[in-house]
Amino acid sequence: MGNSLRIAFTYDMGSFAAIKALLISEDVAVLDIATSGHVTIAGADQGYYVEVLPEDHDRARQILREHDMGIYLLDPDS
Repeated sequence: MGNSLRIAFTYDMGSFAAIKALLISEDVAVLDIATSGHVTIAGADQGYYVEVLPEDHDRARQILREHDMGIYLLDPDS
């Protein structure tokens, strides 16, 4: 098993949960949640990465595009 690859990002836990559920329903393994936070002038800014195994990378990206979730892809044009 290789390293995981981050394929998508959202600031919303609900969107993360929907993406994860969709990918799992398509037999794509989604790894444990990865969070990213940084402090802004207004406070903490929290976000969620979607990580998959390298062998699921292309398929997971295609699934998100097919379900109008391509806006969450880290590199939506590739």
